[in-house]
Amino acid sequence: MKHAYLIIAHNEPELLQLLLSLLDDGRNDIYVHIDSKASFDASILKTAQSTLHVLPVRMDARWGDFSLVEIELALFKEAYNHGPYAYYHLLSGVDLPIKSQDYIHAYCDAHQGKEFIGIASHATQRELDWRSQHWFLFPRDFQSGNLLKKVIRAVFARLQSLVRYRRTNLEVKKGCQWCSVTHAFVGYLLQHVVLIRKTFHHTYCPDEMFIQTLCWNSDFRKRLYNTSDEFEGCKRYIKWVDGKLRPLTKADVVEMQSSDRWFARKWSGKDLRVVTSLMKTLKK
Repeated sequence: MKHAYLIIAHNEPELLQLLLSLLDDGRNDIYVHIDSKASFDASILKTAQSTLHVLPVRMDARWGDFSLVEIELALFKEAYNHGPYAYYHLLSGVDLPIKSQDYIHAYCDAHQGKEFIGIASHATQRELDWRSQHWFLFPRDFQSGNLLKKVIRAVFARLQSLVRYRRTNLEVKKGCQWCSVTHAFVGYLLQHVVLIRKTFHHTYCPDEMFIQTLCWNSDFRKRLYNTSDEFEGCKRYIKWVDGKLRPLTKADVVEMQSSDRWFARKWSGKDLRVVTSLMKTLKK
């Protein structure tokens, strides 16, 4: 059965096209959402073997906001309607595969039915409650420098804490938003869109919670590949340094090659020649 690759893109068009070329395989279909703020459109994207679907509606994604969840749901829905697929791989436009398609398909065949979703085991209950149990004002402006909005948001959240306001009784989990999941689980997500919107709208970084939480509170929890190692659980190679996502460099290649992760992020198109050379090596 084919795989579906779902890509959220907002910049780096050359890197995005490189990603498409590395996924371009007759066993894959590719779905892309291009942010409304992006300076490029679908006309520059091409595949030779995979069917390429570009979502016609371009949404305005904002960091930490529910808009990212809406984009993910739109991609899942579009792919699901063209499915079924064995696996749905959610990627950003600055991710690249570090294993061949033969490797990824064989691994999924050997572990068919497993859900490759990262669970952040280090997350404290206090952090999870802060992210999920408050109704945050101005969620599209989490990264804004507007001091007034920040103060109003903080005061309103503090008042909710004082009155012990809770938005959900679900056991909330968080983790990497990038995942690889089965057709059955995507169907389960799409059946619960109303619950997702009710539970996670106006929360903090809901894209890092809604998939983990719905999986954890369902029978799909038994199918999680790894719950103790977040990035092994989702098969992503990601570097965090002092709480910040660090762009990958040539120095990371040896460690990548020795791992059994499937995808790495995040890459920069500033040195596309090096990236292209490395990816050709990794694809072999």
